[in-house]
Amino acid sequence: MTGEMENPPADGLIPYRDGPHASSYLAPGDRPGERVVVKVLREPLDRQTRVAFDRERAALARLRAAPIRLAERVTKLPDGRTALAAPWCAESLADRVARTGPLGVPETLAVATAVAKALAAAHDAGVPHGGVHPGNVLFTDGGEPVVADFGVSLRRRFGRSPSADVGFLAPETLSRGVMDAAADRYGLGALLHFCRTGQAPFPAAPGERADALVLRVFDAPPPELADVPPALARLVTGLLAKEPRDRPDDEAVLAALAALREARGEPLLVLEPRPAEQPAPHRKRRGPALALAGLAVAVVVVAAVLLWRKGGTSPAPPAPAPAPASSTAAGAVRIDLDPPVDRQDHVELTWHAPPNLDFAVLVTEAGQARPTVVLAQRLTSKQITVRPGRAYCFRIQATSPRGTWQSQARGIREAVC
Repeated sequence: MTGEMENPPADGLIPYRDGPHASSYLAPGDRPGERVVVKVLREPLDRQTRVAFDRERAALARLRAAPIRLAERVTKLPDGRTALAAPWCAESLADRVARTGPLGVPETLAVATAVAKALAAAHDAGVPHGGVHPGNVLFTDGGEPVVADFGVSLRRRFGRSPSADVGFLAPETLSRGVMDAAADRYGLGALLHFCRTGQAPFPAAPGERADALVLRVFDAPPPELADVPPALARLVTGLLAKEPRDRPDDEAVLAALAALREARGEPLLVLEPRPAEQPAPHRKRRGPALALAGLAVAVVVVAAVLLWRKGGTSPAPPAPAPAPASSTAAGAVRIDLDPPVDRQDHVELTWHAPPNLDFAVLVTEAGQARPTVVLAQRLTSKQITVRPGRAYCFRIQATSPRGTWQSQARGIREAVC
């Protein structure tokens, strides 16, 4: 957050972030620990922009299965400004890379796949994003990547800050203001480059003028990614092609990412353990009540003027499975998960394993049939957001080119794993 927020829309909202075109506030949800973010645009919308925005939002609302974070409530405030309410995601891709450094190949592919699916679904619905960059890729409480801030109507109304976005903008966007599907795919290529390097393909050099940076975007060949599978490097190079017609289409991008994730020898996580191996946890003597409680999805009154509802975005923790499963005969790998430390609204997990493994945390809340997967890369500890009073089971999954293994299950709050 920078500067002082102007004219908060209602009491009870906490200033969160301040940008050139909007101020964002946090508001409490309807359950302990839940929050929503309320973005208040600095200027009223003209009728034409509001009609276009409503059209985009209606098209996106039909894409329930896509990893898209949509403004679930749009309200006109008494002073004429517009407020957009959406589920709060505590971390963006930009935040994560700043915190942990560049992502590993498995997590890069997971993020890229989610973004590519969101873009493909929106493009099929006739809605380009118009501003793909790390700040618009968010992680839900369960660790799943989602794409926020779709649509070009508000971008055309308020303009953009080229100095902040040049590294992720397609040449045709910089030269002619084009915001279409091909330009979004350029942004996806820049995003992939950012995941692996921590910077845009064309970062500004110290003291470099904005117009000189733009010329490099127009003329310089994109840098090749190092230390990635060759097919991934080729995909990024193709997405960053100067000419829109030379970039792969959405179908080709999804196929390439699927092939990379299935490639033999890639240290990719098994994100969906077989249902037979993952019985849902329950609390001793009170399983049925917990199962019913897990279905609650009611959400949030936002300030005096914003009332909205979201579909459950709280972490969907994993149910553990019996013995560790490995698809290879490469010899057992032992993963020891310490007893979870319950902090009421989050759990602290620590585990021990041999080096050079990629980890995921399988989190299962009582009453859930499938676990939520939270990627941990090479970390051996992780904080997992949980709901107070709910029973959970946790398991650590590890992968390497030799196979996939799981730890024993650990539970909290009398969960039977």
